Order: sequence, then C-alpha cells, then structure tokens
Amino acid sequence: MLHINKFKFGLEEKRKLKSITKKKIDDINFNLIRFPFGKISKKETEILATIGPKSCSINSIYNISKFTNCFRINGSHNSMEWHIKISKRIKEICPESFILLDIPGLKPRTNNLKDIQIKKNQMVKFVFGKQDNEEGVLSIETTKPLPKIKNRVQEFSVSDGLFKFQYIKNKNNFIQGISKNTFKLKPKKGLNIPNSFYDDTLQEKLYLEFIRKAKKVQFDGLGLSFIQNGEILKKIRNILKDKFLVSKIENLYGLNNASEISKNSDLIMIDRGDLLAEVGEANLYKAICEISTQAHHFKKPLIMATENLESMQKRLQPSKSEIIALEHSINLGSDIIMLSDETATSPLFMNTLEWLYNFLKQ
Repeated sequence: MLHINKFKFGLEEKRKLKSITKKKIDDINFNLIRFPFGKISKKETEILATIGPKSCSINSIYNISKFTNCFRINGSHNSMEWHIKISKRIKEICPESFILLDIPGLKPRTNNLKDIQIKKNQMVKFVFGKQDNEEGVLSIETTKPLPKIKNRVQEFSVSDGLFKFQYIKNKNNFIQGISKNTFKLKPKKGLNIPNSFYDDTLQEKLYLEFIRKAKKVQFDGLGLSFIQNGEILKKIRNILKDKFLVSKIENLYGLNNASEISKNSDLIMIDRGDLLAEVGEANLYKAICEISTQAHHFKKPLIMATENLESMQKRLQPSKSEIIALEHSINLGSDIIMLSDETATSPLFMNTLEWLYNFLKQ
C-alpha cells in the first residue's frame, strides 16, 4: 500500500490539533474562536476540478492546469471511450496530474430520457424492472434496484434531496409517494431513500465490472460511491494495489462506520448532496463533523464536495453564504475543495476556477 505522505496532492502529514489563539485582523479579536481541527491556512487547500463537456477540450485542460493538477472524471456520465480519451489528454497536457475516476455505485437513478413534468400532490411510483400500471399513479423506471429499506421512512427524494415525496408504500422493486413539489424531473436523477441499505454483494459486483471495463482509462485514484464498511475496500485494494481509494460516505450506514471506512481508505470524500438526502437536514452538519473527525484521526486527506460554488455557474462572483461555507469547510479540515458542475458543465468554469484559486492562495 502506498504511504499517504507520498500522495500526489503534496499534502503534508497532518499537524497536531490546535486552536486559533492570539490572532487579530485589524481590531477584531479572534481569541475566543475554537476550530476543532486547527486548519489555519487555506493556502494548504487544493482544488479538484471535474472535467465535463464544457471543459474537456485541449485548450480548456491546459488552462485548468495553470490552477490545479488535480482532475476528476465522472464515470456516471459519458462513455468509456470518452473517459479513455480525456484521461489520455489530461496526462499529455499535465504529466504530473492526479486523475480521480469517480465510479457509480448502486444508487438508483431515474431512467427517463426526457424531462418529466410532476405536479404537487401527484402520486408517483419509482420502479425497477417489471411495472404494474396503476390508475392515477405516474410510474418512473429506475436504472438500478432500490436499496433495502430498514425502517419505515416519512419521505424520500430525487435530485440530492431537492424534490421530496411523502412516503406511501414500498415493496422489493418500487417505492411510492406523493410529490411535495411541482417540478420538471430531468433525466438520470438520483433517488435517495433515508435509512436504506445497499446490498454489499451487488455493490462489489458493480465496482469490479466497472474496474474491468476501465482498464484503459489513465487514473490515479478511484472514487467509490456509497461505501458502507471497510470490507469492499480491502477487496478492491488487493486488485488495485497502485491506486488510491477515495471513499464517499453518503448514507447512514456509511456514517455509522466512518471510523472503519477511514482506516481502510486513502482519502475521504464528503458528498454533501447525497448525505443531506440520506440523513436529513437536521443531521447534515453533525454528520459532516463526524466524518471530518474520523478522517483526521486516521490522517486521511478530506475532500469537500457538492455545490461549493453552485451560484458561479451563472454568476461571476459567489454568494456570501458560499464564501462563509468555504471558509468553514476549510476550518473543519478540508484538504481539497471539489468543483463539479461548476467546471464540468458551466461556460464560466475558468472564472470560477480562477476565483477559487485566488481565494485560497491570497
């Protein structure tokens, strides 16, 4: 196993925990502020840029490499041929780059090819496999089996918790609920069911199939979705001895095993979108703190992901809330800030990247 200190991001061994004391900005005294992990300088924080349709050209990758050598390609989108071509392009332009290949897990997504209009109070059923048409119920097919629901839930959601449904009933291959919103369901949106458990055997099979298909992709790290324990990590470690394993803790079972997962990973990623949808608004902050604590206990670099600068997809400056959230993520000990749609699909990706670089390095 590669020692984490040799990791390509160039991160230093974690410092001993300390609090901020005797630090002043003009006349503002910060003596009473205490941050749990003692991450003082944001200059240590790196940027992980997702490459997508707006940023995959030769010129775009070259310009991105001026601000970071850390790239992410998302296996949930595009073809395998695309990932092979783009990873080769990144390595040719930036030989010292670190490429994270984020591979899909068992999370079901809607299998619609076009937008579906859903009305408030409409009865909707999400189904995997065979469908029984029911009068007055909109049936939407999913790409993968639904997770096992351990306890009855009050609501579930799509699009990282953005659109919610009041729970009505479920069986092995479907879940049914009443929409709490009027909205357009975009294609391939994720379905989140709180307190649910993903089948580890199916998850492992899915990972291994993808790894076999991705042999020609040039990547340095593997992003693993919905990791719930350390066993799968141990098995993948035996297959990919020269790759870094990045565990995404995204549901309640992963959160409960955050210590075991951190111990067996090379890096930890907090995907705040899925985590929010799985554990709920009231528990999101506590969950982030717990995952951060475990990552730092085992001296594993921490990636903070999902909507860090979402507003900059359409704006030249971030919102005040985003600036505060960024600072807080860094104070929690985030070593890497990940940009997703901000650099993958937004035409303003270079403006966003330059702003974040200056924000971190000033």
